[in-house]
Amino acid sequence: MQISKNNYIQPAGTGDTFTVSITAPPDKFDNYFIESCKAAEEIYSQKQGNLYILYSGGLDSEYALSIFLSMGMKVTPVIARMNTDYNSHDFKYANDFCSAKNITPIIIDINLEEFVKSGKILDIAKSIKSNIYHYSTTAHAISKLDGTIICGDCEPHVRNNENGTWSVDLYEYDYALVNYFKNNNINGTPHFNCYTPEMMFSYLNSTRIKELVEHKHPGKLGSHSSKGFVYNEHSNFNLTIRPKYHGFELVETSELFKHEIFKEFDKLPWTGVYHKEYYSFMKQCEQ
Repeated sequence: MQISKNNYIQPAGTGDTFTVSITAPPDKFDNYFIESCKAAEEIYSQKQGNLYILYSGGLDSEYALSIFLSMGMKVTPVIARMNTDYNSHDFKYANDFCSAKNITPIIIDINLEEFVKSGKILDIAKSIKSNIYHYSTTAHAISKLDGTIICGDCEPHVRNNENGTWSVDLYEYDYALVNYFKNNNINGTPHFNCYTPEMMFSYLNSTRIKELVEHKHPGKLGSHSSKGFVYNEHSNFNLTIRPKYHGFELVETSELFKHEIFKEFDKLPWTGVYHKEYYSFMKQCEQ
């Protein structure tokens, strides 16, 4: 199974040279919910063994999980729990969601103190070219699974450039898990939320994103706080809209975060950003 359908999105370079090319922009597309369902069907038809979805408790993975569940597909959520209580807020939300849906998740416990102090968190980061520490714990959790793995990640992001324009931004660190999947021959995709070009462009064509670009929500600097409106627009999920978290909020206020290994992440070079004006980006799929 390919990381993205027909490998339509291709990153290249690193740091200042990082860029992304879209090799197959769609001729046409439906709304984001319908395109997500189509992608889920395609992925399900290619699965090998059990299908697992990494569920952080955030909106992105909750949307991906909800898509598969809504289609009656057999899928198991996987929740990584960082002991002791380092991601208790996210864990509780994810666990409560699964309870409400009457599904039993797999819980993978990570001894974060040992994971950090042993250097494993940095070793994994370097092996997958990530300057973001939370991807190391995700990769470690994935290593405990055998089957087809899905992460609800990499929804498109638009940013207010504060000069009257908005841009589509893609980040080099978003491809860290792509590197992990490729390095370890994992069947599945870490980028379900933009698995097909139709998903990417339909997300960017959604009502909320267009409103942002048309300056109908003054004060907004980007689309992170708007993703819930996109996920709910055509589905009946009614996902609870909440702030975006990366899972390490409590870690960053702890004694553990003073460990010297976290300073090493500031030295890592994979900091590139692809940046293209919104209308120019969307023009790729115009006929």
